[in-house]
Amino acid sequence: MAVAAFVLLSGVTAAACGSGSPSGTPSRSSTGTKPAAALAGSCTGVPGAHHARLVVETSPGKVVARCVGFAAKSIPALKLLEKSGIQFGTQKFSFGVAICQVDHVPAHYTQCLPSGQDYWALFLSKNGRTWTTPSVGVSEITVPSGGSIGLRYDPPTGSPPPPPHPTPA
Repeated sequence: MAVAAFVLLSGVTAAACGSGSPSGTPSRSSTGTKPAAALAGSCTGVPGAHHARLVVETSPGKVVARCVGFAAKSIPALKLLEKSGIQFGTQKFSFGVAICQVDHVPAHYTQCLPSGQDYWALFLSKNGRTWTTPSVGVSEITVPSGGSIGLRYDPPTGSPPPPPHPTPA
């Protein structure tokens, strides 16, 4: 199974349909045990003055939500991914860094964003309620406290619906 990264709801792919070259080995998130509350997307018990969530839908009905705490009023989206503890792989493109693999989906990939293949659609919620689809890579996004990053693994045709929002703490 192959992957791409972002799709604009207008149908224009920001992922450039597979252009770019691999930047090396996949990035890996930090590992470690997370509080049970963090696995449910709840921020109860998650240290930090501010919080944001990561919501990952690898297939219909399979959703993983994590809450990440941080000191500043916002957090770079890549840092949120790293702090979530969920495995991910990336590749740099002209629009920024694309997501190629999340939570080991797809199990293997040799090219991030091959044309006509399944991809990771990226969503951003600055208020924790309304999803938007950014036109830039995850490396160009900052998530405010109370916001969320959503990722959904989808086929290359149609407009991917956003993942469900986690229940706030």
